[in-house]
Amino acid sequence: MFEAIADFFDGMSDGQMWAGALVCALSAALAAFGFDRYQGWRRISWSEIYNGPINKHITSRQPPGMWEIHWQGRQISEGSLVILEVRNSGVQTLEPEHFAVPLHFTFHGRKVVHFKVRDTNASLEAALRPQPISPARPSDTIGLPTFTLNRRERFRLLVLLEDDGGGAGSAAKPAITSDGKLKGGRIKRTAGRARRRWATALVVTAVAACGLGAGVYANNRSLALDATCSQGTLEVAGSSAFSPLVHQVKEAYQDQCADTDVVLRATGSGDGLARLRTSPTAERIAMVDTVAGEEIERPGLDAHRVGVLVYAVVAHRDLADRMDEDLWDEGLDQERLARIFTGTSGDGTVAVIRSAGSGTRETFDRKVTGRQPAERVPRCRDRVARVCSVRSTIELLDFVDRTPNAIGYAEAGALPFFPNVRTVPINSTHPTKKNVLSGDYGFWASEVLYTRENATGLTRNFLDFLRSRGVSKLLEGQGFLPCRELTGARDERMRCDAG
Repeated sequence: MFEAIADFFDGMSDGQMWAGALVCALSAALAAFGFDRYQGWRRISWSEIYNGPINKHITSRQPPGMWEIHWQGRQISEGSLVILEVRNSGVQTLEPEHFAVPLHFTFHGRKVVHFKVRDTNASLEAALRPQPISPARPSDTIGLPTFTLNRRERFRLLVLLEDDGGGAGSAAKPAITSDGKLKGGRIKRTAGRARRRWATALVVTAVAACGLGAGVYANNRSLALDATCSQGTLEVAGSSAFSPLVHQVKEAYQDQCADTDVVLRATGSGDGLARLRTSPTAERIAMVDTVAGEEIERPGLDAHRVGVLVYAVVAHRDLADRMDEDLWDEGLDQERLARIFTGTSGDGTVAVIRSAGSGTRETFDRKVTGRQPAERVPRCRDRVARVCSVRSTIELLDFVDRTPNAIGYAEAGALPFFPNVRTVPINSTHPTKKNVLSGDYGFWASEVLYTRENATGLTRNFLDFLRSRGVSKLLEGQGFLPCRELTGARDERMRCDAG
C-alpha cells in the first residue's frame, strides 16, 4: 500500500502537487467552518500542563532532596501536583448564564487537598477562590462556580492531591476527567495548549489528506523522553535550588533505564564542586549555581551550561502590613534589601539567608545586595536574631511561611504550596521570564554542570537526556529557563554559548 502511495506522488508534477495541496487546504477550511458552526460559538478547552508525584519515588529508598509537603499541619505522604490550563477557545465571551452545568474536574484515584487559581486577573481569581475542603469529607472532584471568561483568556488551576489508598495513585499518570455543559457550545480536553481552531483544522486535515506530516512527526520526536541507557551508578551532587528539577529528570531517566541508579545529593553548590574535585570519577556530576560574569572554566573539569535559574525575594504575606508599604507591587530597592539582610534596617524584619556554600546565597549577595552578611549568623529558631540561616530552600520557605515578619529568597518556581509566602519585586520589577530575558531583572544564576574531562558513558548519556527538548518541556514553568529559551536574551552572559 505504501509503495502505491509513493508511486502516485512520484507521478505528479510540482504544479499538480501545489494544486492538490491548495485544494486540501481549502477543503480543510470549509470543513473547519462547518464543524465549528455545528459545535456552537462557545467553547472551553482545557489541557494538562503537569501531572506528577511530588514526594513519591520509584525505588524503595527515600531519595535525597525530597520535598516534605504539609497542609494545615498534616503531612501529605503520597502527594501529587496537577496543573491544568483552562481557556476560552470559542468566539464569544463566556458569561455565568452560558453554563447549563458548572465546570468540574475529577482526579480518579486521588483526593483533593487544596487548589488555587493562577495566571489570570484579580477579579477572576477572586471569583474562583476555592472553599475550604474538609479533611473529614475528602473528594476526588473540584467544582468551579460559574464565571466570566473573555475570548482567548485563560487561567491555570494548581491542584494538590494525595493518593486515596486504593492503589490507583501508583499509575504513571492517573486519569483526569471534566464535567459540565455550555449552552450552545461544549467543553473539551486538548493535548496541549489550545491552538487557534482554524489553523489546527487546516493543518491537521491537510496533513491527513496530503501526507504532509513530517513536521508534526519531527516535533513529537524531539519532545519524546528518549534516553540512551548505560548500566551503573551516577552521583549528581550540589545545588539544592536545582535539585528538585534534577530529581524529576532522574526519575524519568531511571523509569526508562532500569539498570541505572542516579544518586542525588542536594548539599549545595560548593560541596558538589568539592566532591568532584576530590574524587573526579567518570560517574560524578557537580551542580553549581554560577553568577553572571564569573569564570566557569575550571582546570581538569568540563563545564556544561544547561540554563538559568530564576530567583525571587520572598516574604510572609503579613509583612506588607507591618512595613506599611506597597510590598507586592512596588517591592523593595536593592539598598533597602541590603540593610534588611545585613541586620541594619531596624524595621523588625527577620531576614532568612542560606548557609555558607550555597550558590543561591552567593548569587543574592553579589547581584542584589552587593554585601556579605555577618560571618557568624545563627540558625533560624522560634526566637531568632534579625538575620538567621537555614540549610535548604524548603527549610527557608517553611520558616517564612510560619513567621509573619520574615523575608528571604528562593528559586521562583518553589512557592505554590506555601500559602503565606509571596514574591517581593526588586526595584519594582517582578521575576518573570520576560523581565529576565530583557535584562530588567537580574536575580538569576546560570546552572552549570561539571564533569571530569571528556566524560563518556553514563555521565554523557544523562547530560544529553537532561538537555533534551523533551526534558526542557517537562521542566517548563518551574523557574528554570533552558538553553533553547536563552538565545535571544539581551544579556549575552545568560546564553549557553557565552564564553
